[in-house]
Amino acid sequence: MPIAAHDGVTIGYDVVGEGRPIVLLHGWATDRSWWTEFGFVDALVQDHQVITVDLRGHGRSSAPHGREAYRGEEQVSDLLAVADAVGVDRFAVWGLSLGGWLGWFAALTAPERVQALVTTGQWDLAPLDEAEGVDEEPLVAILRRGDMASAVALVQEEAAAAASGGFVFPPALLAVIGRSDPIALADCLEEHGSSGIADFAAVAAPTLLISGELEDPDDQAADVAARLQHGEHLWLPQLGHAGAGAASELTVPAVRSFLDRWMAPNSTG
Repeated sequence: MPIAAHDGVTIGYDVVGEGRPIVLLHGWATDRSWWTEFGFVDALVQDHQVITVDLRGHGRSSAPHGREAYRGEEQVSDLLAVADAVGVDRFAVWGLSLGGWLGWFAALTAPERVQALVTTGQWDLAPLDEAEGVDEEPLVAILRRGDMASAVALVQEEAAAAASGGFVFPPALLAVIGRSDPIALADCLEEHGSSGIADFAAVAAPTLLISGELEDPDDQAADVAARLQHGEHLWLPQLGHAGAGAASELTVPAVRSFLDRWMAPNSTG
């Protein structure tokens, strides 16, 4: 597995394929294997250079402690270090949840690098603790006790709830969560929950926002997309947060069509 370094932090990544470069950023507590587990890499590699990244605090990347280590600016620098190591100047970003949060920061702070942005389950960059019904305190408390077994069980239970679409984590991904550093996950989650971008409409990159009906019943992603300079949206009926994030058969064709409109077919960065 290749490694990129930034300011003493090492970031693990993989690269496969040729064509338009697209960086895939996973959600909180998982790792880059999400994108292979659910068929995204196999589908995209047909016409893209696919770069999958372990975000700091996850997978094979460094897991520093302290919320300040998980600020958007720090993680954007990680992303750019990977792109530099691969040798791509401009690229698309597709981020799921936490990865989408990072994608927004990258598109705003490094517009010369991010050619197009796709997010799944991250259509609004207001801090999570300002959103109605969001309460991460029980999970953070479990993580700070170092009780990963209970943390895995809670993540699994919340995803499997009817209101979340009854998503079932594959055993391999539950194992990934269980191997994680609990303090790093807690720091990352708290920083993610308190940080946002007030003026996300300033993002100039063409942006496709993907959300599931059960996480976005009023299709708020469509309203956000309408406020962007080049915004589009895709709403997935009967799917929740994790289910939308795993639905490669529904989302890859839409993302490919979106990128066809905004990136040259054989662009290599």
